[in-house]
Amino acid sequence: MKRATAAVDRLLVVLLGLALVGAGVFALGWYFDVPIALKTLSRFDRDIFAGFPIQSWWETALAATAVVCTLVAVALLIGNLSPRRTGTVQIFSDDALAVRVDLGSLARGVAADLTDFPGVESARGRAIDDCGTATLAVTVQTSPHIDIDALTRHAELKAQFVADSMEGGDVALRVQVHVGAASPLAHNRGSTGSDSIASTANTA
Repeated sequence: MKRATAAVDRLLVVLLGLALVGAGVFALGWYFDVPIALKTLSRFDRDIFAGFPIQSWWETALAATAVVCTLVAVALLIGNLSPRRTGTVQIFSDDALAVRVDLGSLARGVAADLTDFPGVESARGRAIDDCGTATLAVTVQTSPHIDIDALTRHAELKAQFVADSMEGGDVALRVQVHVGAASPLAHNRGSTGSDSIASTANTA
């Protein structure tokens, strides 16, 4: 999710939360006969609101509200549901040359390297935009008997490799490990079955 989309989402949640809290406090004040709540409610004139539909501006205001709400809803859906994939990162440039790294290929290369680690059954890598930070997201599926500590150290070496490749570029490496379920016999002996850990290393 991009940083701007996340900020808008948080703003909307805060506004909605404040509105709900305010409505709840007012409802409690009215229920317990709090003077300010009763005074505010006494100013409410149903006839004024009931007369809105017959006003000349009603249909125009209703249509404008519908259009604005639809556009905002579509923008939020696009911002939240669009793929978070990112492309390339520039690591060097001068007047005659610019060098860019394909993050998708780099993520797949890291995944292919992790596949060779003992106990790793499969690995899949992709480049995503995580709140404005280009991230190499690698998902690893392992056997239940893998040495997690050794795999973590190996992943840290890969993070250092990415940092060296990016030459200080703002790129992160995230490795998520899914440990496969043990066999029924091992489970009867007290195996924990499956587990999942995540390791993140910023290369910036």
